[in-house]
Amino acid sequence: MSYSEDEVKNLAELREWFDKQINEKEDEVQRLKMTLMIIDNTLKQASFKPAVMIDQRTDKESEYSDVKQLKSKDDVILANVYTVSNSITIIPISDMKFNVNTPPFQSFFINRILEGMKSKDKEYVERREIELSNTINYNVDDENGLIKKIVINNYRDMERLNEIINTASWVFSRMLEKTR
Repeated sequence: MSYSEDEVKNLAELREWFDKQINEKEDEVQRLKMTLMIIDNTLKQASFKPAVMIDQRTDKESEYSDVKQLKSKDDVILANVYTVSNSITIIPISDMKFNVNTPPFQSFFINRILEGMKSKDKEYVERREIELSNTINYNVDDENGLIKKIVINNYRDMERLNEIINTASWVFSRMLEKTR
């Protein structure tokens, strides 16, 4: 079967239109899924407010889009992780006394993971892929060496967020083993 040049051109344009429609629908589905996740998390929060959120809430921390628990292999709750927009706050539970000097906190979590991400961001800034204001930064709030909370801003993507959460869980588990 032979097609004229106009028919082939029309088919190519139609294919391009369908491809564009599929991409737009996929984007819409992703936005809908993200909105649904936010609604689900909001519903979870509305029915359960951890005491630490009530006691230590600030304006910035008042609306979390996600709340997770960090647990050890033997299911001991180590800390709570609160996520809001592009910032996470890790707060050890009150029973846990994690010292900033207990390995591998400084050597692995801070120096290798967070400083590694910071270094990568400096490269992105130099290549003008991101603004300086969008680089990752963090603050470890401690009292007499005991970690009260860790705030990490500008993690920027889910891969980094997951790496931070998974690493924090592993690091806190190792720290707990060293203090037992």
